Amino acid sequence: MTEPAKASDLEFAVETGAPFTRADALASRQRILEAAIALGGDRGVTMSELAAAAGVGRSTLYRHFPTRRALEQALDGLEGRPEDSTRGREPAGEVATLPYRSPGHLGRQAPLSLEVTRILDEVPPHLVADQLVAEARRAGGVAVALYVVDIDGSHLLRLAGSEEFPGRLDAPPALGPEIVPEGLPTFYKRLQEKLPGCVAEPLWLRGRVTGLLLCMGVPRSPLADIAKQGAAALELANEYTDFIEATRRRKPTTAAAEIQQNLFPPRVARMAGVQLAGALLPAYEVGGDWFDFVENRDGAWLAVADAAGSGPTAAGLGAAALGALRAARRRGEDLISALESIDETVRRLDNAAFFVTAWVARWRAATATLTWANCGAPAAYLVSSDGDFEELEGPMHEPLGAAGADRSFSPSRRRLRSGERLIVVTNGITARHMEDGNHFGADGIREAVEQAESRTAASTAMAIQQAVTDCWREPLQDDGTVVVLAVE
Repeated sequence: MTEPAKASDLEFAVETGAPFTRADALASRQRILEAAIALGGDRGVTMSELAAAAGVGRSTLYRHFPTRRALEQALDGLEGRPEDSTRGREPAGEVATLPYRSPGHLGRQAPLSLEVTRILDEVPPHLVADQLVAEARRAGGVAVALYVVDIDGSHLLRLAGSEEFPGRLDAPPALGPEIVPEGLPTFYKRLQEKLPGCVAEPLWLRGRVTGLLLCMGVPRSPLADIAKQGAAALELANEYTDFIEATRRRKPTTAAAEIQQNLFPPRVARMAGVQLAGALLPAYEVGGDWFDFVENRDGAWLAVADAAGSGPTAAGLGAAALGALRAARRRGEDLISALESIDETVRRLDNAAFFVTAWVARWRAATATLTWANCGAPAAYLVSSDGDFEELEGPMHEPLGAAGADRSFSPSRRRLRSGERLIVVTNGITARHMEDGNHFGADGIREAVEQAESRTAASTAMAIQQAVTDCWREPLQDDGTVVVLAVE
């Protein structure tokens, strides 16, 4: 039998404008608000990601908060409640955010000289992280450390700050060097068990979390704006120094893997109508796989490819193929012309052993239409809003650049519905050996999808990545790449 609502719950409902309702509904509402606070109030977080972080369905989220504005009003109401005046005074990993302030005026008592262009003009790139920590410590009045994620997503590594903080923290919710936003609330809880005296502030950049500021105690002033400025400054400074990327590597990378890492777009992204997430295994060696996605005025592009061979040769071949694709896109060419351009580029390398398997697609949000061509790659899969799993059918073309291959292409087309998820992988995923002697295959992908904590693109990609890692104690012998597109 459902426990009756407590008086305090009813008072909360009156103060926040919520209707009198069951205690379980009030609990769901509270989880949503707590997740919104833990995610730093960032407007880049989608309602789907917020629902995933709160552990509720999208329908439950929209029942309590039909619009983002309704959610923001509820959060504003929380800030005005007497019992919430001490919110954040306990090391619960939740720091209230300031309203937007113009760059250079981020401090409450006095302006802080922390503005992206000024930092890049006045601070050497390899010292930007130290400058960010110093400004955060001055504003917050507490010890601060800055963490970034290892390139394989397995650890948070201290980039700058006091040695009182651990050099590394295990198991962040990450895809490569980016933290998955909807995993933050659960990670904060684990962090409090290990470091109960610390408070975390995420570094947001276009809906991505690229690192964390960890504070020894509660800052006297919120650090959200400093963290956002710092995220942008670090992203730009990274182009001018090896210091940040070197910190992201727990062990040496091979030359091929280093080339490969430089080919990737952000691991988590949002485009019109969809969420995208990509993962690569392993991160420190091999080198032939790549994925790419980008949004232009005429729609979005998505590509996943695997170059023949291994090591530096495969990495170089993959880079040439990706360069051909990007050049074609930037010339304004269509899907067929882009495939022809990749094919011609590989053929001009004049090596019969060179070819690239690829799955290349266009997404147009206005018509919710996906157009794609499969050139020797594993089949893509589609997961319906009800969880049904099916292979995405369409003609199979020869690998790009393959000797004697037919150079004509016939793209397939399908309209995708809200709630559907598209999964694209390379052969390293499907051919992965398992402990029982079988291959991971489509069954492994389906089972991993069923175990995903939520239906967001990032959660789905993380679930597949984890399942591939766990299915056999031996390391992967080939690159394994997975990209998930989730329709909003």
